[in-house]
Amino acid sequence: MLAFLCKAAPPVQAHAPYFGQSEKIEHPEFGVVHYAILYGDGVLFADPSQVVVFDSEGYLLAATPQSRALLIRCDRSLDPAQCQIYDELLGLIFEANYSHWARGRKIEQQSKPFKDAYPEYMDMHYGFTARPATFYEKLFFEVSAALSSPIGSALSVLWWVLAWLLLAHLTWKWKRGCWKLRPLKISSGALGVFSIVVLFVMSMLAAYGRLLFPYSPNFFSFSIILGGLIAAILTRPKEVTQRD
Repeated sequence: MLAFLCKAAPPVQAHAPYFGQSEKIEHPEFGVVHYAILYGDGVLFADPSQVVVFDSEGYLLAATPQSRALLIRCDRSLDPAQCQIYDELLGLIFEANYSHWARGRKIEQQSKPFKDAYPEYMDMHYGFTARPATFYEKLFFEVSAALSSPIGSALSVLWWVLAWLLLAHLTWKWKRGCWKLRPLKISSGALGVFSIVVLFVMSMLAAYGRLLFPYSPNFFSFSIILGGLIAAILTRPKEVTQRD
C-alpha cells in the first residue's frame, strides 16, 4: 500500500536532483572540469546516481552509467590530472575516454544541477570506459570509503557484534559441554532458537538497509566477519582464557 501510494504521488513530491562528492581538475583541452556524483530520486530505495563531468559553464562533457554506490578519486600529480570512478557494487573502474567527450546539455548552474537533471530520466552515458578493478584498487577504495565515514563503519560492525553476541555465547557453552546436545533443557533450546531468530532478523534488517544506503558487498562481508570475531572474543568464557 505504501509503495503504491508513493509511486502514485504527483511528481512535485519528488525531491530535486543534487550533487554528492565533487572534484575539480584542470584539463589542457577542456579547461577546468568538474567531476560530481549526481543523485536522482529513488523514492522508496537508494537514490540512483551517476558521475557527470561538466565544464566551467555547466555543460555536460561525459557521464558514467547509473549505479547506486560510486566513488571518485583524482590524481593531480599526473599531467594532465586523471580521475577514476569506482562502482562499489560491481567492482568496476571507470576511466575517462577523452576522444568521446562532447559538450552536451547544460546540467549545472551556481553549483546546483538543473531541476530536470534526474539520472534515471536523462538516461545518457558516454565518455568513459569500464574495466574490472584490481585487488589493490578495490582495497584502496574500500578503505577510503570506510575511513570517510568512520561512525557509519563503526556502527555497521557494532550491529553485527550485537547480532552474533547471543549465538556466540551459546556456541562457547556448547563447546564447553564437548559439543553434546543432551541432556537438552527447554530453557537452553528456547534460548538457542531465540538467538537464531535474533541473528536472522538483524540480518534481514541489514540487507534492507543496504537497499536504502548501498555500500560495497566486500565491506558488508567484512563487517559480518569482524562482528562475529569480536562477539566471540567478548563472550569467551574466563576459564578458557585462563587455561590457554
